[in-house]
Order: sequence, then C-alpha cells, then structure tokens
Amino acid sequence: MKTEFVIIGGGLSGLYTAYLLEQLGKDYILLEGRARLGGRIYTEDKFDMGPSWFWPDMHPRITQLIDDLHLSVFPQHDKGAFLFDKHENKPPLRYESGYAGSPQSMRVAGGMQAVVNGIKAKLITGRIIRNAKVTHVAHTATEQDSYSIVTAEIDGEAQTIQAHRVIFAMPLRLLADSITLSPALPAKVQKTFASTATWMAAHAKFFAIYATPFWRKTGLSGSASSQVGPLAEIHDASTFDGTGALFGFVGIDAHTRQSAGNELIKSLAVKQLVRIYGEQAAQPIDVKLIDWSQETMTATDADKNAPNGHPQYGLRDIQSAIAPVYQQAWYFAGTEAAEENGGYIEGALEAAEAVIASRVSQ
Repeated sequence: MKTEFVIIGGGLSGLYTAYLLEQLGKDYILLEGRARLGGRIYTEDKFDMGPSWFWPDMHPRITQLIDDLHLSVFPQHDKGAFLFDKHENKPPLRYESGYAGSPQSMRVAGGMQAVVNGIKAKLITGRIIRNAKVTHVAHTATEQDSYSIVTAEIDGEAQTIQAHRVIFAMPLRLLADSITLSPALPAKVQKTFASTATWMAAHAKFFAIYATPFWRKTGLSGSASSQVGPLAEIHDASTFDGTGALFGFVGIDAHTRQSAGNELIKSLAVKQLVRIYGEQAAQPIDVKLIDWSQETMTATDADKNAPNGHPQYGLRDIQSAIAPVYQQAWYFAGTEAAEENGGYIEGALEAAEAVIASRVSQ
C-alpha cells in the first residue's frame, strides 16, 4: 500500500488529524492498534471510563467541535454538600458549602465516545485500519524521493505501507517504548519522549451504577474526598437520561492494584460508598473498573508511577534537537505534544491542528 500520510493512532488526536487532512483533500491511512477507536476516550454503557469533562471557558476547540457535531451537553452535577471521608470508623464530614467547580465542567450526553463516533462518521470509509499494531517505521531518502515504510501487525500478519509523511498521534512515551524507528530518534528527543508521562495512564477509574442518584435527595452533590480509600476522589457520574452513578479515582498505586486484583478493589470500593453514602449504596445495579496502567496500548511500565501534578507538556524545549526528525516528515500530534493544553482533550485537538498548520498546510 502507498499513501501520502500514515496516521499512527486512532484516538481523538488521530481521528481529528484525519478529519483535517480530508478537509485539505489529502490521502491518508490511519492505523489503530485496538479493535475500537478512541484511545483514552472510552465510553461503556454511557459511562466515560476515560475523560469525561470539558470546560467551555477554557477549551474552545472541543467546545466548537461538540457544537459542530450537534451533540447535547449537560453540566457536571456538583450542587449540594461535599463529604470528607477522614476516618474509617466515623461518618464522613459534611460541608454544606459544597464543591462547585469553577469554571463549570461539562459532559457530553451519551459519553465522550459520541465525539469519537461523530468524527468517524464524517470520514471517508476504508481509510482506517483497526487491530493494526505498528512495530517499525523506517525512513528512506533517495535523489528522487523521500518516504517512510511503516510496518504493522494487522490482524496478526505483518504488512507494510509506504507514506511520504508519518503523523504519530499517540503518547510520546508509548512511541519511544513500542515502535522501532530507523533512523533512531536523536538522543535528546528519545530521552524526552521516554520521560514524558502519559496523562492519566497511572490511574484507575471505578463506577457504581444505581437506578437513581439517591444521594441528591439528601442534599449531597455526590462529590467526596477520602483519606481512607480505596477511592480517593468521588463524583456524581449520573447520565444525561437520569441513571444514577458515582465514580471514583482509585487512590492505590498501580503496582498495588495489580497485586490486589480488580475484584477485591471493586468490593472494597462498594463498601466505602456504603460508609460514605449509606446503605442505599450497597446494591449497585452494576460496577465497572478500568485500570489504565494495564492498558498496553496506553501505558508503559514507566507509567505505573504517577507524576506529581500536571506535567509540562509540549515539544518547545527540544525544537532544535527534533528538527532532523521533522526533516524526515515525521510529526507528533498526541495530546502530550500540545504546548498549551497537554493531557486534556483540548490538547489532542491543539496538537493535531498544530501539525496540520505548521507541517502540512505550509
């Protein structure tokens, strides 16, 4: 196969890159290692196992895209009292002032997957290949031409695609860890990519689903913080159509989670919700848990150690070192490559736009 562009990664940044390329009339093939599209955006039964929130006051790109796709949105429920779970054998402390977000965080009706599905629906069919795990990218330059050969395991069989330009729409650390590049990245670039934490890759997210958001009837927002665990931070995750749900970020490190196993964590999390919200929390309709540190197409072993705070993302500090890579027509569009909004959904769109504007449209 031959094409002008190969996009590696079918998360939001990769799909949005494809969308922008189509608007320019460019030919491309998008390779996604998973059977599904979306990357860290993953909605299961309307519940966002990955990112859920966006902030219109701060994130104009995703806000405009959601509007362009004619998707319904609704505010994150945060009205009511906030609970602080400080002691295992004592009731949580209740703060009537609540935990209202500022600026207001918003959610997409049906889950953030609706954005992924909306972009996919606008793309020309036949240009996306799933179950395609890229293993090698090799650049070749002759007097007449310059191109790259992308090798991927597609449904278990090695296949190659020749492209003039390659856009890596994936976490930088995952790229450095999982794809053999020829020539190799410059040492400074390789070191930077390998040390760039993949946002939220160290974390796990738990959901307990109920018929209704019963906690609201007692004046609770659903938001809570815990020093006991296993959930460290809890929020209302009820759906647009009224199904009740609480979600929490698991406050146990990735190594301990792996040793404990998902079933034990689920059991302990439900017991914690009963302690915080009362006996009505004891019988959820369903529970869900995703451990992103065990998703090999998101996280590397290094990602099992969470960064302290939000990292400073972007490629600004390695512009001179990365220049030879750009000369090979290799570009980077994942959210960790974004200069201003790295790690956020907004960053995925920002990075894609930056590649198109600076490397494709010129």
